[in-house]
This record gives sequence, structure tokens and C-alpha cells, in this order.
Amino acid sequence: MTEESKIVTVQVDAGVPREKQSGLVCAAYSEPGARSSQQDSLFCGERDGMLLAAVCDGMGGMNGGEIASGIAARIFAEAFYAQELSDPAGFLEEMAHKADEAVFGLSEGGRPMGAGSTIVSVLIRGRSLYWLSVGDSRIYLFRRGELLCPVRPHNYGELLRARLAEGKISGEAYRAGLKNAEALISFLGIGGLKLMEANRQPFWLEDGDQVLLCSDGLYRSLSEERIRELLMSGANPSILARNLVQEAVEAGGIRQDNTSAVLIRCQFARKGPETEPEP
Repeated sequence: MTEESKIVTVQVDAGVPREKQSGLVCAAYSEPGARSSQQDSLFCGERDGMLLAAVCDGMGGMNGGEIASGIAARIFAEAFYAQELSDPAGFLEEMAHKADEAVFGLSEGGRPMGAGSTIVSVLIRGRSLYWLSVGDSRIYLFRRGELLCPVRPHNYGELLRARLAEGKISGEAYRAGLKNAEALISFLGIGGLKLMEANRQPFWLEDGDQVLLCSDGLYRSLSEERIRELLMSGANPSILARNLVQEAVEAGGIRQDNTSAVLIRCQFARKGPETEPEP
């Protein structure tokens, strides 16, 4: 794997991460871990003062997962440069449905491939952050030492917990179902996508905030406390993205999954003040 291919898999914006005119710095890094293939696909690009980033984690065998994540990332990336973006939240949701349809339709030898991909994506316009999540990859928001994950995993375990809390299943049924807790109940390629996490009202970013998008290979190997410690280090974003991924790979050992991160740091103070939008 070349150094360049570690930076982005979907290489629409090539080159070394740099500070953008928007006051944002974006860096990305990816490693295959202990797996023989890399099924994560990443994108980070900017246009007209807006930034789009995405991490897609493929599922469905060596070829299927890689193809699915690549298609999903490319659909988001190409549309970002081609479309008007008057409704950022609507754009993310629309692209999720298009990617779901495209991946669901993948075939091999005339038979459905059965591939899929998770996705976490953020679109930043000015200081307004919009996010999207389908599956079990994660988005972390870091501000003044506090770490927040605004999205929940779309897996069977979360469904079981909700049913237990609502009194729809017994404790015995809950415990019996936990053996399948990690099975995804929503992903791109499921066909007729219904479950996703998205915010219609933007999250207002502040100078110094950091936004981390990552595949499950990272957060399953690093605790949230360790992620927080690394984000507090103040390291250059490209170095920090690399450190997050490499430490997760080392911690995971011989079972480590593909591991990817896109890190965005807000440096608005160098750009000048901006007025917060009315709700």
C-alpha cells in the first residue's frame, strides 16, 4: 500500500492535507489492520467554503465490501461537486438513499452480490455541521476536553435494548439475543433504507472543535478515554489521524479489522468572526 493510498481511498481531492479557506483542516488515514484487504473508503473535499467528509466501511466478502464502500463514497463525493447544496441535511439523506440503491443493485455473474457498507459523513458549511450515520461507524465531536458521540449504532443489540426498555421483551429474551448483538440492522445496500441518524438543525462549531469520523476498527480497539486523550494532545491533524489509527491497529493485534479515521479541526480564529445562524 502506498503512502498516498493510505490518505484517501476515493481520491477526488488529492494532496497533502492543508488548512482550507473555510478555517477547517482535514486529515485522513487508513490501515488494513490484520485483514488481507482494505474495505474502508474515505473522502474529504472542499468547495465554495463547504467541506464534506465520509468514512465508509464495506461488508460482504473481500470484493463485495471493497466495491460497496467505494461506490458509496464516490456517490457522495461526485454529487458534492456537481449539485447545488441549499439543503445540506437533505443532500446527505438523498445521497444515502442513492448509495443504498446502488449497492443493493450490485451483482456478480448475474446474481446479487449481497454487499453493503456503513457510512458516517459530515457536511460543514460555514460553522454549521450536519451529520449522517448509517450502520455502526462513529462520529465524535470534541470540544474543550469533552468527547461526544451524537449517533447510535444500528445493530441488533441496540434494538434489543430498546425493546427491553419498552417492555416488549423479557430479560431472558434480551440476554438470549445478545449473541447477535453486533449484527447490523441498517446499512447501505440493505434495500429501501429506512434507518439513519441525521440532524436537521445544524450543530454550531466553535474555534478549536475537532470532528472525528472513524470505522469500527478504531473505536473497538481504543477506549473513548484514550481517543479523548489523543485529541487533547494538540498534535498536527495529519499526525493525529495517523496516531489514532496506528495505536488502534497495535492494540487490536492479530484480530484487528480495517481501521480508518478522518479528522477535522476548526481554526476559525484565523478566519475572523461569523454570526451564528438563527434556529
